[in-house]
Amino acid sequence: MTVSAFPAAPTGQRRKALLQLAILSLLVVALSVPLSPSEVIGAGPGMKLALIGRMALLAAVATWMLRSAGKRWSDVGLRAPRRWWIVGVAVVAGYLVLGGAAALLQILVLPRLGLAGPDLAAFAGLRGDLPEYLFWALPVAFGSAAFGEELVARGFLTDRIATLMGGAAPGGGVLFAAVLLQGVLFGACHAYQGLGGALVTAVVGMVLGLVWLWTGRNLWACIFLHGLVDFVSMTAFYTGAVGGPA
Repeated sequence: MTVSAFPAAPTGQRRKALLQLAILSLLVVALSVPLSPSEVIGAGPGMKLALIGRMALLAAVATWMLRSAGKRWSDVGLRAPRRWWIVGVAVVAGYLVLGGAAALLQILVLPRLGLAGPDLAAFAGLRGDLPEYLFWALPVAFGSAAFGEELVARGFLTDRIATLMGGAAPGGGVLFAAVLLQGVLFGACHAYQGLGGALVTAVVGMVLGLVWLWTGRNLWACIFLHGLVDFVSMTAFYTGAVGGPA
């Protein structure tokens, strides 16, 4: 795993990171409730545009916050990888790990915790509905979910959490801890899937964060992997097979 050193953060930067995390978290909550999948699936073009616009707004706010902290998106991973073949390897390996982790959670862990699996009933409306499926499988899966969520979650959140935690630590401990914490926040954003679904999605977020670390804190493997997972999931709903979005 490639883990780069993370510069130590002065107290002022840590306070700014905390404020930015709080603001973005509140914004996510405020925008998530009225634009949950259950509200958007089957709705008209206005709601669908609002769903795409929500992620665009979150990315715009995150962009402004990063710039106020003296950073750019390239600093948190939106840059060309040194070797594109590593991205391909990371996507394949990450997909296999995600599939195995999700299966283990739903077969072994969730039942022992007395939790049901992810509640994905909202996506039942995709079955056999080609226009609805195409919207969720293309602009949502590869756009607002893959590109937007990876910018905000793996890029912005991980950087701000690591800064809040103080920066550098032996062995990249701060970055690793930040990856775990952003996964928890990512899972919380999927609370509409129930507690079991939030737990599964938290693990998905952690795995995506580890892919980000393994590829040298680069977002492209995460973006492609996230898009692939959601595309397969939406296709599974459309065809009536088992599946769910990340």
